[in-house]
Amino acid sequence: MRAAFPLTVQAQCLGLSELLVIGAEATAVSTPQVVTQHLPEWMFNAPAAGSLEAYWTSALPVGGRLAPSRLTVRPQRPGQDVVLKTTQASCVRQLRSELKSQKLEAQPVTCAGCEAVRFKGPDYEATIYSQMKGDYPFVVVVHQVSTIVQDPAAKGTTIKSDRR
Repeated sequence: MRAAFPLTVQAQCLGLSELLVIGAEATAVSTPQVVTQHLPEWMFNAPAAGSLEAYWTSALPVGGRLAPSRLTVRPQRPGQDVVLKTTQASCVRQLRSELKSQKLEAQPVTCAGCEAVRFKGPDYEATIYSQMKGDYPFVVVVHQVSTIVQDPAAKGTTIKSDRR
């Protein structure tokens, strides 16, 4: 899907499949190399003084300018959230289009001072925030949710599975 966007935007946008793959990596929060392997063109930024989170940027900020996109992975029970912050509306349109093509219903989310919508897939939730205050007006949060799977080998038993 990236081919529909100019080269500079392509490098900044991530598709739903990329966000889901990163979220499925159990060690993505604790081992930055896991994310870097999936996004070799993105740069890892270790937590700086006064900052608690590591992040990846789609381009090296030049002259104090803001990177167009920023990705973080944060712990969430169960699992983890993959958070894409961007200045590019086209990236959000691309993701929204992917989610709608899967025939997922858009559910409004209460958000003070912004617009938000959540899409619930079979084993994930994707929430898109628009008109956010701050450096990144667009934020996408993808969380893979636990599902209950019947174990066919053991009648009557249920296995809790994190489909990540």
